[in-house]
Amino acid sequence: MALYSECVNTLKMMFFLVKEDEVEKKYEIYVWDVIVRLFHWITVTLCVLNLFILEEGERNHRYVGYTLAGLVVIRIIWGFYGSHYARFYQFIPTPTDIYDYIHNTLNGKHPYYAGHNPVGSLMVLFLLACLVGTAVTGILTNFEDLFGDDVMEGIHGIFAQTLQAAIFVHVLAVIVIDYRTKSDLIRGMITGKKRITDKSIVKDLK
Repeated sequence: MALYSECVNTLKMMFFLVKEDEVEKKYEIYVWDVIVRLFHWITVTLCVLNLFILEEGERNHRYVGYTLAGLVVIRIIWGFYGSHYARFYQFIPTPTDIYDYIHNTLNGKHPYYAGHNPVGSLMVLFLLACLVGTAVTGILTNFEDLFGDDVMEGIHGIFAQTLQAAIFVHVLAVIVIDYRTKSDLIRGMITGKKRITDKSIVKDLK
């Protein structure tokens, strides 16, 4: 693909369709490390199993839940000790960041971020919170004697339903933003790399 783009740009310059300084050169930046990508896709798979396929309360449902709980612990630790874009300090937004992002987006000037954009960061943190809540309350359903019959089951169900709704919003937002901005959101979470041009203004480029 890169070779094809180079050939097209060369032909354009040869036939004076564009000037040399107007040609955008594309290159890749490494954003998501293997831990982040594995966490993302394994979590997606396990959430699909527990939310849509496995029967709640069954043994396999619980085992998947325990696995998710372990993954969340690893991701939280990685948020402090992982690579640059995986760390919480890199993508936790300020109110000003959120306002500027929404303001610019509404005015047709969608800012480009290599990692999570400010609104996306809020969604990631919310998803993590839902995963923690779902996992913890799921584990506590084993101790009904301490909390009373079905109390923890009800709280667990609320967290699970909230997580399901958040996942739906997240997927929809990723598809729309990826289409509108060509941000390589999906491709980046597969390969770890995003494509940008030499004229791209990346807000959080390392």
